[in-house]
Amino acid sequence: MMPHRSYRRVSPQVRQTAVEQVVALTGKLRSESEACRVVAEQIGVHTNSVRNWVRAAERPGLDRLDAGALRRQVALLQQQLAAAAEMNRSLVDSLNETNRAT
Repeated sequence: MMPHRSYRRVSPQVRQTAVEQVVALTGKLRSESEACRVVAEQIGVHTNSVRNWVRAAERPGLDRLDAGALRRQVALLQQQLAAAAEMNRSLVDSLNETNRAT
């Protein structure tokens, strides 16, 4: 039988402060992951918890976006997808040309 795991509740204020610390430390340390690890050790939570808080703070959830914001987000993603598809076509064409030349 596995032991029962208990999770410590962390207040929204502590989470917000942790996110702010990660943002401040990211430029000073090698990576965001290292910043999350340092902050997690300071407040006694798992690194992934801090990483999840940072991700959640980076962008609002879909349930909090209005219809106009969702349409803008979809339009932006469609533009990015079209640009990526064009880049892929260009790379395939270059590869095919290189293969024909050899």
